[in-house]
Formats: sequence, C-alpha cells, structure tokens
Amino acid sequence: MLQILLVDDEPYVVDDLSITIPWADLQFEQVHKAYSGQEALEILMHNPIDIVITDISMPEMSGLQLIEEIRSGWKHIKCVLLTGYAEFEYAKKAIENQASAYLLKPIGDEQLIEVLQQLHLEIQREWETLSSFQNTMQTFREHLPLLRDRLLNETLQGRRFTKEQLSEHMHKYQLSPMIDEHVAIMIVRLEDYFQRQDMNSIPLFEYAIVNIANELFHEQFDIWSCKDVHEYLVFLLKPKSPDVRSYSLTQTAFELQKNVSMYLKGDVSVATTSWGIFPYKVRELYQSAVALIRQRIGQDTGLFLTVDQQIRNQDIQIMQSLYEPPTFLHLFEANRWDAIEEKLHAVFHELKGSGEHSQEHIEVTRNYLKTAFYYFAHKNNKLLRDILAPSMNESRKFHSPEMLKDWAMELIVQLRAYFDSGHQDQRSILINDVHDFVDSNIGYVSLQSIADHVQLHPVYLSKIYKSETGKSISDYFFQVKMEKAAHLLTNSQLKIYEISTLLGYSTAHYFIKLFKEYSHMTPQEFRERSN
Repeated sequence: MLQILLVDDEPYVVDDLSITIPWADLQFEQVHKAYSGQEALEILMHNPIDIVITDISMPEMSGLQLIEEIRSGWKHIKCVLLTGYAEFEYAKKAIENQASAYLLKPIGDEQLIEVLQQLHLEIQREWETLSSFQNTMQTFREHLPLLRDRLLNETLQGRRFTKEQLSEHMHKYQLSPMIDEHVAIMIVRLEDYFQRQDMNSIPLFEYAIVNIANELFHEQFDIWSCKDVHEYLVFLLKPKSPDVRSYSLTQTAFELQKNVSMYLKGDVSVATTSWGIFPYKVRELYQSAVALIRQRIGQDTGLFLTVDQQIRNQDIQIMQSLYEPPTFLHLFEANRWDAIEEKLHAVFHELKGSGEHSQEHIEVTRNYLKTAFYYFAHKNNKLLRDILAPSMNESRKFHSPEMLKDWAMELIVQLRAYFDSGHQDQRSILINDVHDFVDSNIGYVSLQSIADHVQLHPVYLSKIYKSETGKSISDYFFQVKMEKAAHLLTNSQLKIYEISTLLGYSTAHYFIKLFKEYSHMTPQEFRERSN
C-alpha cells in the first residue's frame, strides 16, 4: 500500500482531490495534505511518502523548489507538478530532470488516475528490483563485517540475548558456534606511531592488524573481532580443540605484537584474559582486560600483559542494568510503559545477585527510581504526592529486593493509570473542540485553520484525530458539509449554487457531484423527494 502527499496553497484543490479520487481502489493507504511547501517538508520528514502531487505556483516555496528539496532528501519519491496554461512551457522544461509527470489545471479525474496507475507500476518495478535476492545478498555481504562488529560490541557491553537469539545472529553472520564454549579475549591498543598518522591511514593499519591476527590464530582458534568504544581492537578467541591451552594463546598474542612491529613499523600494547564461558562471562572478561590496560599500561607503550588466571570479582559491583541505556528517565520521557517494566525486571534480577552488599544496592536502586518518578510527575506539572496513594509516599526501608520490586511495580501501575486517564480526557476535549470549530466555520474551514485554532501542528493533529475517531478530519469535513447541505435543501429556499457557495465549494457542479456520491441523488432530486 502506498502513501501520497497533495500540496497546494489553495485548500479547496487539495481537499477536493482527497475526496473525489478513489484512493483505496488505487491501493493508497493514506492521503496526506499540505497547504504550503514548508508544511509538505514537515510531513515528508515523518511519513513514508511514495508520491507527491504539488502545485507549481505557491508563495514562499514554489512547487519546483519543493521538488528540488525532495530530490536531495528523498530520491525515491515520485513527483507530479500541477500547472496552469501560462506556466506550461516552463514546467515542461523543468520536469525533464525533476518531476515524473505534469498535469494541467483544472485536473480531470481520469487523467490523474491514469498517471497514478503508471507511477504505481513504476514503484512496484523498482521495489521488485530492490528486493531481488541477488541484490539483497550483495548488500548483506557488504555489511557483514559491520554487522559482526556491532553484535560483538553489544555482547561486550552486556546486552542480554537469549541463547536462541544469539545463536541465530551468529549463524546468520556466518560466525563459528560459541554458545556455552570456553573463550578468551585479547585487546590490542595502537600506540603513538599509529596515532600520529592521518585519520585515513588508521583504518588501513587496523585492517592490517586484524589480518595478521587472523593469519596467526586461525589454526588453533576461531576468531571474532571488533573495534570497541575505546578505539581498541578486541578479539574473541575460541579454541578449536580442548588441547589448546593458555600458553598457546599467550605465545600467539606475543607473535602478533612482534609481527605488527616488524611489518607495520609501529608498537601495540596487548592484553589477554583467562577463560570464561560464552556469552555469560564475556562482559566480565572484557572489562578485566580494559581495566588492565588502564591501570597497568598508563603512559607506557608496546607492553604485553595477561590477566591473572583466576578473574577476581570487584569487592563492590555497580548496578549495571540500572544505569545502562535506555535509562528510566528516557523511557518515562517516551511513555514506554512496557519497556519500563521490562527494565525493572532486569534491575531486580541483578539486584538479587548483589550478595552481601544488597542492602546498599537496594537503597541506591530505590533512590534512583524515586528520582525518575519525581521527574516524570514534575514534567507533567504534577506533584508525586498528589498522584500516589498515601501508603506509597511513606518513607519505608526495604529489606529485600522483592519488597522494593513490589513497591516500584505498584507505583508504576498508579502513575500509568493516572496519566493515561488524564491523557484520554485531554484528547476527548481536543476532539470536541475540533468538532465545534468545524461546525461553526463549515464554509471556510481547513486543516491548517483547525490546527491554528487548537495550537497543534497539522500532521500531529491529523494523527491524534485518526487514532481517536478512526477516521480522518477530511472525512469529518465531508460528513458535516453533506449533512448541512441536506438540511438546507429540506428547510430552506436557497438555490443549489447558493448552498454550494455557503459550504465553501468552488463550483456548483463539483458540489452536485459530491452530494450525489453521498446521497445517491442530485441535490434537486433530494429536495423534491423531501418535499
């Protein structure tokens, strides 16, 4: 299904087109409307538009200027120009490089439908080509190193995958199976000689170092590498046989350091870890190697270091899941309630394993959560104490992660219920305000005038209205106008053209056509039957 954007500074042109063309039959899922070039660009930034139909003569930004903007940012979009006879030659020359077609005003429905059908076929052919298996596989192969790099970085940073998810990713990225296997980590830091080179040369040196590592390690190890957030090269190594020992890892890593110095003429510092089960110990292994480089290497260069055979836990661990992104503040900002609950479960799962320091971790977690709760309430111009039940505001001491979890989850439920209720009330008031404005200004109402009245952007207003009512504002315009027309035909002596003008239609002929679609009778037939 496609999406189309209609652009004209004369609202009746856009509104009429949005109603008269059988968009659903032409496989258009949504019709967007804009009354200026700037408004059109705003809509383009937030919606997957396939076709734009724009008038050529508009104030501030012409249709040709709009198409130039589209060409620079959305090359796939098909553009159609609306022109008057006086602009015909100018438009014809301009569209040779900018537009897919042009249409002369006044626009005939059949002519427009024919153009839309042709553009639909063009888009369909382009998508078929783009989605072909050969092109898809080529693109995948080109991005495979980047995908592998990203997956390893996410694993090093402690992102939680299920076994099935991680196994599927590794298989897709053509990596050796490692789940539940012993692995070690080697970190390589490029020293001064490399850092003094220009920025374009550094990736070439890194590429060369990775190739040297693959050459040295591939007989005894499966190797997976990435560049981490500290600009270090990180290598995850899995022995190909149980006979491979730490001695082999250390010796081969030392050979890497010597080869880099010999062939690339620069020093690197290397740190290797002991063994851990993948993926559960990977983050711990990685952090131990990073800490070793920071604590032991310092300003020295070209050193070779190994982490102790037994990795020791820190005396005091931080609550990693509490602080890692997305943070609670960000999740509250976006009203992502399900994600908030998911993060809470992760935090309390970690909290249960905090050992002898759990009581202090409980207090840290409680204070962090309360800060997020206060932030969310104040952001919405409320005091937290006015939202929560009195029992939730008590200064209680929690002696177990379960007690804190029950408190936090109940507080989340209350916050969500309170703000969802207020949010719904605000939207109901907004919809009623829109209806009142349309009813009072039926002859010259437009989406922009309604948006100005309720002080919202037209695109945002349209989305809210559609989500709350199930239909577009244009549908409501049409319904109200036709009901008003039926009332006037039955209860007044106004002529047909007078009713047409009163309702804001440009011609009586067009009004008659719309009314017949609505009532299956012409206005005159409707009036005669009513009397």
